[in-house]
Amino acid sequence: MKHYRGSAPRVLSAAVTVVLAVTAGALAPPAFAAGLPVSAPAGTQQEPPLLKDGSRLAGAGPSGFLSTYGDRLPVTYVWTRYADGSTRELPTQVGFLQTAGTDLLTEAATGATHTVFDMATGAPPVVLDIATLGEGFQRGRAVGPSSVLVQRADPAGGDSLHVVSKTDDGLRDEVIAGIPAGADITSVGDLTAGTAVVTYTDPAATAGSGTRLAVVDVLRRAVVEEVTSSTTVGDVALSATHLAWVERPTNTTATIVVTRRGSTADPLRIPLTKAGDVRVELIGGWLLYGQAGHDAPYAGRNPLYAATARSLTDERSVKVLDAYTRSVPGPDGTVLVQGGTLAAGEGMYRIAQGADGVPVAHQVASTGRSTALALLGSDVPAVLDFDKPNWPTLSWRLSSTNASATALLTHVASGRTVRLNLYSSAGATKEIWNGEFDDDVPVPNGAWTWQLTAKPGNGIGPNLEQTGAFRVQRAAVSHDFDDNGLPDVLSLSVNGTFARNTVVGAATDWIARSTSSTVLGTGWNVYDRIVPTADVGGTAHADILTRDRTGVLWLHQGNGTGLAHRVRVGGGWNTYDQITSAADLTGDGRTDLVATDNSGVLWLYKGTGKAGTPFTAPTRVGGGWNTYDKIAAVGNLAGAPAGDLVARDRDGVLWLYLGKGDGTFASRTRIGGGWQEFTQIIGVGDQDRDGRGDLMAVDGQTHPHLYRGTGNWTKPLATRQRMYDYYLSYGIYY
Repeated sequence: MKHYRGSAPRVLSAAVTVVLAVTAGALAPPAFAAGLPVSAPAGTQQEPPLLKDGSRLAGAGPSGFLSTYGDRLPVTYVWTRYADGSTRELPTQVGFLQTAGTDLLTEAATGATHTVFDMATGAPPVVLDIATLGEGFQRGRAVGPSSVLVQRADPAGGDSLHVVSKTDDGLRDEVIAGIPAGADITSVGDLTAGTAVVTYTDPAATAGSGTRLAVVDVLRRAVVEEVTSSTTVGDVALSATHLAWVERPTNTTATIVVTRRGSTADPLRIPLTKAGDVRVELIGGWLLYGQAGHDAPYAGRNPLYAATARSLTDERSVKVLDAYTRSVPGPDGTVLVQGGTLAAGEGMYRIAQGADGVPVAHQVASTGRSTALALLGSDVPAVLDFDKPNWPTLSWRLSSTNASATALLTHVASGRTVRLNLYSSAGATKEIWNGEFDDDVPVPNGAWTWQLTAKPGNGIGPNLEQTGAFRVQRAAVSHDFDDNGLPDVLSLSVNGTFARNTVVGAATDWIARSTSSTVLGTGWNVYDRIVPTADVGGTAHADILTRDRTGVLWLHQGNGTGLAHRVRVGGGWNTYDQITSAADLTGDGRTDLVATDNSGVLWLYKGTGKAGTPFTAPTRVGGGWNTYDKIAAVGNLAGAPAGDLVARDRDGVLWLYLGKGDGTFASRTRIGGGWQEFTQIIGVGDQDRDGRGDLMAVDGQTHPHLYRGTGNWTKPLATRQRMYDYYLSYGIYY
């Protein structure tokens, strides 16, 4: 969601409170300093203000906090008021620093002009041109409306710390006493208007003496106490009663050290593993610590990603936020933390002690992001058309790419499932699906559901579970009785069991194989002719024609999962010795049938698309077909306008009849010899889904072989492939 300049203020009276009720009182709305854009409140809204996505906390004061956004320099600085939630972008090319616990913002160039804005009083900004004091001054931060604390690199070596104030007489430069000459200042941290913690090393000290931590009283312009750390020091925190710091002996371990100010007792030491840049804050008698990185692309589980409060008087620990990003000291002993909770999401939270003294979090602004893994949207097509050349991509947009995700796809009618292991790319979690089950069998058409399961890589929050629906769609093809867009091979066993098998692998150079058999019916040995065909009854599925021994022709309509009850087409069909149907021979979009009678005449039955009367009266095509002992309608095998026929003569020669598209055929073309080795020759539809019909031939040992159509009438069949079928070792194929 976009958030524009000059947003309407929002009241935080209904802001989310996490862990325990917040007891901190309401904060008065501040005025804006002169020289910055100002807007008056313009209505209220019972929710935390929404910051720009990607905002980063930069400072916190009594009446508002400072944040930035932007991936390139200069970043944009934004001031947000607690009382009404209004936000304003601050014009700058350099940047602002906020003094902890105050509403003072400092805009400064390194060692040059410092401009101090008081966001609470609206007083005119105070400009301090520190460059007039000499060289070596670095970028400082305000410790008062007209004073800045700034570090200086001395020409003779070492660093010093100064308070520079603007007076009626010009600039007053006061050196902080207590830091030895020649000291190498490494950081100035936890700076408020009254105190700071300076870490430095003293070259004149004994070798290996470690890092010094000096507490500076800004008002007194002096170091008031010091401690020594034997190793590298990271973040520091200071309160009226305690001093805390992080020791970093290695890149993956850390120890938080907390000592009571003015006490000689041994400090509290909290060792941590899987520790990177651990940050610490102090809230009354509690230590708050956490580590950024929960939203990194490959973040693993780490308890330091939470914001944890540890009691300094006993061993109690409380998880205040589910996720920690950064923190700054706030006013009156509070802390402002950027982080997140599973309940309220990512944003800025004020941490303060509740009624029982235990720290609690109160959301004061939101970035609009979910801390828990969330689904931002799905890009799963409503219809997956596997007739198209490119496989579809199923894609889900998650709130984090740091997740392992799977999608369970379920065919509603059958309950069969496919599990996809998803990968992340270009901000989405996705997979390209080939439309097959794990056994390489194409999935059926119809209604499907998807169930997305995503596990957060950082371990924060529960697994994400979301569901949706889509449809799989392909054009109907002949010989397809399970509605998966791929023709099936049918077989009849000696005991009358009629079954189907899906052939897979036919689209490649690998040996085609079939799946386990699915029984379509029993008692089918009452039929002396079984003719698989495309849709002849007006549904979207392939059908079967059968002739019983009395000459009655029956229609068995396919329903996508099996066969419906048979319907009588008509009698007298025992005059035909061969019947075949697999294609549109007349160009009207309907499946036709051809048959040869006992005298060798070929007859055409044009399809009607009606189950009760699926064919018109026969039309004579031609005579002399009794020279062939096998004929098969094979669809568009060789590139003709319509379906073709192949026929084997009694010498084993195979002939091609190219369909003209009007129910007639071109003169025959010899396409091969030696076909007498085959007991059956069957047009099995388009097995490799290349738009051309294919041919199956069964040898004397009942081994089926697949001949793929080439679309070239001079050589219409490719080299045969052996079709191994371990489930049907005997029987008749169709």
